[in-house]
Formats: sequence, C-alpha cells, structure tokens
Amino acid sequence: MRRMFAWLWDRGVVSTFLAGFFVVLPVAITIGIMSWVAGQLQEWLGPESTMGKVLNLVGLQFVTNETVASIVGWVIVLAGIWLLGALVKSAARYRLEEGFQAAINRIPLMKSIYKPVSQVVAMLKKDDRGEMKGMKVVYCDFGAEHGGAFLGLQASENVCRFGDHDCRLVYIPTSPLPMSGGLVFVPAKAVRSVEMEVDDLMQIYFSLGVLSSAVVPERYCALAS
Repeated sequence: MRRMFAWLWDRGVVSTFLAGFFVVLPVAITIGIMSWVAGQLQEWLGPESTMGKVLNLVGLQFVTNETVASIVGWVIVLAGIWLLGALVKSAARYRLEEGFQAAINRIPLMKSIYKPVSQVVAMLKKDDRGEMKGMKVVYCDFGAEHGGAFLGLQASENVCRFGDHDCRLVYIPTSPLPMSGGLVFVPAKAVRSVEMEVDDLMQIYFSLGVLSSAVVPERYCALAS
C-alpha cells in the first residue's frame, strides 16, 4: 500500500496534477489581481458610482440614450485631460501649475490632501527616481525574542525619536497588492538592511511568497535541516 501511494505521489496522479497546478497558478494569481483592480475601478468609476452618474448627466445634455450618454461623458473627460496635458507641455506649463497650486492652497482641507499626493506623483513620474534612492529593503523584528519578522521598505534614513525610542519609518507591503500596505514606526535597533532590490521585494508580495526562493539572494538562504 505504501509503495502504491509513493508511486501515485512521485509519478502518478498527484505529481501530474501538481505539475499542471503550478503552471496555472501564476495565471490564476494574475487574473485574481486584475479582477480585484477591475472591481475597484467599477466601484469608483462605474455607471452606478458618483463619477459615473455625473458623466451620465453630462452626456445626457447631448444625447438621450443613457449608455451613449455615459460614453459621451467619458469622451469629454478624456479630451479635457488631453488638452490639459497639451497645455502643460507648452510654454505656459509653470504659470498654469503655479496658478493651480495657489488656488488649491486657499482651501485648507484640499491643501492638506493635495500637497502630499502631488509630491508622490511628481516622484513617480521622474525618470531617475531620485527621491526613491533613499528607500531600501529592510528586515524588521517584532514581538519577543525569536519571534516573527517581516521585510519592508525603509522610507528614509531619518530617525524619529518618540519618548525613549529611536524609530525608523518602514512601509510594509501586503499580498497580493503591495501598494495597499501601511506605514509603521519600527524601533531602529530592530531594523536591519537587506541587500535586495525593491522590485524583488515586490515580487515576493505579488506572488504570495511563491517567488521568494527565486528572488531572495543566495546569501540569505539557509540549508534546510
């Protein structure tokens, strides 16, 4: 009986199934992530969302069919964004940006939201990503001695002091969407640098850990006992 089970596992039904499963798994994870993103976009921009209803009302000013009205509304929005981009690329770019930011700064609530968001967007659109050079992959302990730990991104080299504790600001990604993580102030003594690329860290979280053995540098891989 044991030989039969061993054969089924090593060469029979189970091994064949696992071979197919690991081929399908990356595709399934990719589709799952895309479905989640599509669901979020549907919730934010779909016909029943606030934005969708506004665009539908705009389109109804030109046509009577609600489906066509929604399309017309989106065409108007996309054309407006294109025209704004053309204006921004022109010589009037800086005057436009300064005027817009001055208008935003007069609204306290919008200013508090717009300023950090605009800084992040400006950082992401730069080719050299100069502002991201300070971010690095770190290993952080938490809990009691010999407890758990996590890999995250240290936001900067700055050390913050709260009470008697020196802390570093670390971004903790989540799976399968690393962008939906959170920020934690971690005691500085519990943060250690890891020689790993940021893209490799993102792959670990995107793959639910499946790719960890492929992207974690060999120097950090211990032989199984």
